[in-house]
Amino acid sequence: MSDIFYVVLLILGALLIYFRPLARATNVSIYWEIAVGSLAIVAFSIHMLNTYVVQKEIEEGLSKQPCGSSSPQGVCYNLDRTVCESAWNSVDQGCKDEAAPVLKERPGALIGPIVNRCKARRMDKVLRYNRIKADTALCRAYFDYIDNPN
Repeated sequence: MSDIFYVVLLILGALLIYFRPLARATNVSIYWEIAVGSLAIVAFSIHMLNTYVVQKEIEEGLSKQPCGSSSPQGVCYNLDRTVCESAWNSVDQGCKDEAAPVLKERPGALIGPIVNRCKARRMDKVLRYNRIKADTALCRAYFDYIDNPN
């Protein structure tokens, strides 16, 4: 229903810009009409972005977070999301401590990948028997990544 309202707003905005009926009927400056028409078009654009684009981006971003439905932890382990997230978060500090020597050696180093691999290894060590038996390419690559010592 709100989409219909914004489509009508888009049409009215385009008509105001193109035909300028108020400027012809009254002594209003055409720039006011163009401004109002442009605002209507911008309102339509913002509504469409918020309704269709941003919501999908948020959903995709959440599904790719650790333990999300598209993440290796969500796909390759047979776990409830809350159990997975608590296991993932419980190993956080130990992995940051493990990455601390890298920061001392190279203060500008990016330690995110080191911490994530450490967290994945520690989580897998605890939950190894909850691995899904499906032999998908994603799971094989993920388990090779965390089992590889490099």
